[in-house]
Amino acid sequence: MLGGLFLWIIFHLLFLSNNYIIQQEEFFSVWKRSFLAALFGIGFGLGLINLSTKSRHYAWIIFYLGLMAPTIIYLVKFALLIYGRKTGTEVSEYWRIYAVGSPTPFYVAKTAYMGFCAPVVAIALGQLYRQLQTGRWLNLANLVYLATIPAILFVFYVENVKNGILYSLIFILLFVILVALKSFKVAPLKNCILILLLATIASAFVFKNIQENPSWKTLFADARIAVQTERYPNWQCGPRLGYPNNDLGKVVSATNYERIAWALNAAKLVAQYPLGYGLVERSFRQRGNVLWPGSCLSQSHSGWLDLALGIGLPGMLLLAGTFIFSLRTLISIKVSELSGIAVWISMSICSLIGFLLIWCTTEISQKVFLEELIFFIGFAIGLGFLATSIRKPVHSN
Repeated sequence: MLGGLFLWIIFHLLFLSNNYIIQQEEFFSVWKRSFLAALFGIGFGLGLINLSTKSRHYAWIIFYLGLMAPTIIYLVKFALLIYGRKTGTEVSEYWRIYAVGSPTPFYVAKTAYMGFCAPVVAIALGQLYRQLQTGRWLNLANLVYLATIPAILFVFYVENVKNGILYSLIFILLFVILVALKSFKVAPLKNCILILLLATIASAFVFKNIQENPSWKTLFADARIAVQTERYPNWQCGPRLGYPNNDLGKVVSATNYERIAWALNAAKLVAQYPLGYGLVERSFRQRGNVLWPGSCLSQSHSGWLDLALGIGLPGMLLLAGTFIFSLRTLISIKVSELSGIAVWISMSICSLIGFLLIWCTTEISQKVFLEELIFFIGFAIGLGFLATSIRKPVHSN
C-alpha cells in the first residue's frame, strides 16, 4: 500500500494538479526524499536479519543515541548559554538558543522539537514497559530511558512547546494504565514508586507550563468562540482583522482560537475537495486564497488535516492502510527477548503510535517531517517481514 501512495502522488501530479509548477517542485524534492526514506526504512528493517543478536544490541544503542541527539544537542546549548552568561564567554552562533523568528540559519523552530523529540518520549516509555514486563528493573538501560523523559520535558518547557508537554503527559498516562493493568500485581511496590516518580516529573512540568501560559485557562471559553466560524471570521487573518472576545469578556488567545477555527475549516475543505489540492505544505493557504480573498492562512496546524488537504482522501486511505497493517503485524508478533529483535518491535510500535497522536495538532505536514514519518513506516514494514521470519516457535504440549 505504501507503493500505492507513491503511484497516487504521480497520478495526482499528472492528472489532478491544481498548481502544477509548485506540485512538481514538491514531487522532485519532498516526495523524492520520502521515497528514498521508505527504501532506507524498509532496507534497515530487513537488514537486521543479517545481524547477530549482539550486533542488533549495539545497533540499538547507536540508534537510540541518534534518537536522543536533538535533545542532547539542546541540553548542551542550554548549558553553554548558562556558562556564557556566568563567565561572559561568547558562544559561537551554532551553539546558541534563539528566540522565535530569529533571522539566523541556526534557529530551530518549535515544530522540529515536536517532530524529533516527542516521539522519543513514547519510545522511551515503551522500552521501560518492555523491560518491566521481562522483570528487569534497576539497570543502566532503564536509567537511560527514565532520564529521557525529564530531559525532553525540559526542552519542551524552555521552548514553551505546549503540544510537547500535552502529548508527553498523554504518553505517560498510557504507560501508567498499561503498567497498572499488566504488571502491577507482579511487583506492586516497585510499580508504585515508578508511577509516582513519573507522575511527579510530569506534574512539575505541566504545572509550570500552565502557570506560564494563561491560554490553558481560557481554552474552553476560546473554543466556544472558535467553533462559530461564520459569525467570527477573524481566523482568516487575525493580525489584520483582530480577535474577538470570549464569554469571559477577554480577548481570545490567538493560539486557541485560530487553531480550533483552522482545524474546523480544514476538515470542511477535506470533505469539499476529497481529491486534495496536491501540496504537502500550504494546501490550506492555496485553498484559502481562493475561497477567502484577503486571508493570510498558512497551515491548519493539524498535520493529518494538512496532509489530507494535499494528497486527498485516496492518499490518506493508502497511508492509513499501510499504517494500520504495519501496526497490526508488529503487535501480533511474539519473539524471544534473546533474539535481540523485541527492542526494535517495541520501538517501532511506540514510534508509530507517537506519530499518530503528534500529527493531530502539530503543523508538521512539512518536508523533513513527512520523510521522517515515511521512514518509520517503511522500517515497520521491513521489521514486520524480519520478525515474522524469526518468529519464536510455539510448542504444543
